[in-house]
Amino acid sequence: MKKYFFIICIISISLYSCAKEEGEGGRSSITGTVHMNDITGGIQGEYNVPDYDIYIIYGDENNIYDDRMRTNYDGTFQFKNLREGSYRIYAYTRDITEESGVSPVFKSTEIGGNEEANVGTIEVEK
Repeated sequence: MKKYFFIICIISISLYSCAKEEGEGGRSSITGTVHMNDITGGIQGEYNVPDYDIYIIYGDENNIYDDRMRTNYDGTFQFKNLREGSYRIYAYTRDITEESGVSPVFKSTEIGGNEEANVGTIEVEK
């Protein structure tokens, strides 16, 4: 009898632990590009911005970023090895109406298993 109880407990724990939330550990990815409209000086004009901070939030239940990366030389980014679920990607843009001088630009997406989602272009201003 103890043997059957032990087996049932192991199966129950295994099934419960298989429920995975959004985040790392999967085979999906999210890609996109950050495009800059520079009106302040320096390299004035519009261009895909390299080495720019981009953030990801796993799921819909919090507002604190879970991971951060920088864009590639051509302004593109890719968050890899994600599980199925909901994600929000964002970058900061100049915003003179905010006390901090910046505000986030969000893109949301849902991904399934083993797929690549493209959130398109995130437009930021400097």
